[in-house]
Amino acid sequence: LHDGNLMGRIGKQFGLHPLALEDVMNTGQRAKFEEYDDHLFITLKMLQFDEGTRQVKAEQLSLLFTEDFLISFQEQEGDLFDNVRQRLEQSRGQIRKRTCDYLAYALLDTVVDSYIYLIEFLGEKIDDLELKVLDNPAKEVVNEINAYKRELHFVMKVLKPVKELMAAILRSRSPFIHHREVLPYYKDLHGLVLHAYETVETYRNLLSDYFNFYHASLSTKMNDIMRVLTIFSAIFIPLSFFAGVYGTNFEYFPELQYRYSYFFFWGFILAVAIAMLVYFKRKKWL
Repeated sequence: LHDGNLMGRIGKQFGLHPLALEDVMNTGQRAKFEEYDDHLFITLKMLQFDEGTRQVKAEQLSLLFTEDFLISFQEQEGDLFDNVRQRLEQSRGQIRKRTCDYLAYALLDTVVDSYIYLIEFLGEKIDDLELKVLDNPAKEVVNEINAYKRELHFVMKVLKPVKELMAAILRSRSPFIHHREVLPYYKDLHGLVLHAYETVETYRNLLSDYFNFYHASLSTKMNDIMRVLTIFSAIFIPLSFFAGVYGTNFEYFPELQYRYSYFFFWGFILAVAIAMLVYFKRKKWL
């Protein structure tokens, strides 16, 4: 795509608008639909999940078509369109009997199906996080939540302009789109894009709920720890007071002369501790 001479020859051969070719070569392009006098232009992103990096990768796809031909431009070799090629080669379905607007629909439909497959794949991973959050809300779970939130945010950034692109196609009155025959297919495709967009939004909200639940779990654990520590402190404060008074070096301390004063002291200490525990239990603080 970055070979300017090659792209220039293609544009001259098929009469493509220079601005359309410029958009094709700019692979950071936002998804959009443009109408020119001699042809229509569509560009959007194809998405794929990279298992190695655990990230969603994007590749730009551009389509230029008229009544007679359709040209597709991709950044890399390999794509999602093997099924479309087989339908063309084997003359399955209506694809060989229709015009280029239907072929453009078939390619876009394949891309949107890949969106839905990717979202379902991420959704399964996100659903698995629920058990991890409930059973073991560790820091690694938070890292996974943040990673999936980042990937879903990227998917949503791709889907939002695609949604606008589909709406623009439905509003188009171009003679290169046969509205009576093909427009119902584009309407169905628009519905799929809306469904994919709403599903991503649902999973993003679910991840936010997981994140909030994680922090709530940490707060609950911290509260339990603080409650136990507070109870132990409440018990040992008076006991420390008694031990401090008992161990003070008074000259006259009659209890020290008793033979069993040591056992009386520990009995008194234990009685106070048990009484406080019973009181805390009745108050449902334990």
